Amino acid sequence: PTTVSTAATGFTQMNLGAGSAGGFNFQLADGEDEDEDFDEEQDMMAMLPPNVVRRVDRLKELHAERETLMEAYQAERSKLEQKYASLCKPLYDKRFEVISGNVDKEIDNAVTAAGETLTQGEDEEEGEIVGVPQFWVCAMGHMQAVAELITEGDVDCLESLVNITCEDDEDGGGFTIKFSFAPNDYFQNEVLTKRYEIPPILKNVMGCDISWKEGKCLTHKTVTKKQRSKAGKHAGQIRSVSRQEVTESFFHFFKTPKMPSMSEMDEEKADAIEAAFDRDYDAAQAFRSHIIPKAVLWFTGEAMEEDMDAMMADGAFSGGDGGDGVMPAPTGAAASPFPPPVPGEGENPECKQN
Repeated sequence: PTTVSTAATGFTQMNLGAGSAGGFNFQLADGEDEDEDFDEEQDMMAMLPPNVVRRVDRLKELHAERETLMEAYQAERSKLEQKYASLCKPLYDKRFEVISGNVDKEIDNAVTAAGETLTQGEDEEEGEIVGVPQFWVCAMGHMQAVAELITEGDVDCLESLVNITCEDDEDGGGFTIKFSFAPNDYFQNEVLTKRYEIPPILKNVMGCDISWKEGKCLTHKTVTKKQRSKAGKHAGQIRSVSRQEVTESFFHFFKTPKMPSMSEMDEEKADAIEAAFDRDYDAAQAFRSHIIPKAVLWFTGEAMEEDMDAMMADGAFSGGDGGDGVMPAPTGAAASPFPPPVPGEGENPECKQN
């Protein structure tokens, strides 16, 4: 497997198995994967001459020594990353103050003190603007892995997003992304969280419950249909039946995914779930490694241009599609990190409302 690490906040993210684009490695039920690996190793060793077996054993000893060194490296690296994360935190706190408008006058006074003048008419026309409106939703909209999850209906709610932070575990075993919201018309929560545990591969993903206000749920909608009774004493009568249906929304990102047993899935379903986890983890890393550390550049779009220039320089776009080389964002079920349940399977989803 290959180890991937982030450049921004980042300890080692996870191990990517062969053929896995985003890095989710499934664990077979009841230790089936370990048993298969052990059997393959025994079969391989049984095919080797005794003198070669001794040499392979020596190679394993050397590998074990390397693993010991890598453990020490990871421990030192984790401490170094924690040190610089602590140094960056005050800068992120100051960024929050600017975005929220808590230092508007201080910034304006600094401009005038430097001998510069504010734009004529600015006070009259723009004096009511506080901080940097729509900062985070604009930054998110410029990152494709995240933008493809956002629908038009999400935008108004995301305008109340006031901060995004990421906390890495001291032991490098995972990280938690926190989304802080101002009071809004949609839900009661002040903070929404998404946690990933990765020791050393992605093993657990935990979202949070959203306390939606009455009639404001963005992830589901209530559909009412009229049905006519066909038999019994109520035959011919019409009744109304309501049910919850899944709608596309960025806020599905906060749902804790349920991982079914691999023994109960066929290959096609396993591939679909793996792809869903890949999309979800890509979005998480987009926040953790790009949007959070370089928020202002994603807000202005400069980071998007830098990424595009880098991909063009690497020959990432062949232009064979006849367009500009930009992959279109998926629509429908693919726009959600986890596909909606198939009708008739599992529980009928409901919104928690207060």
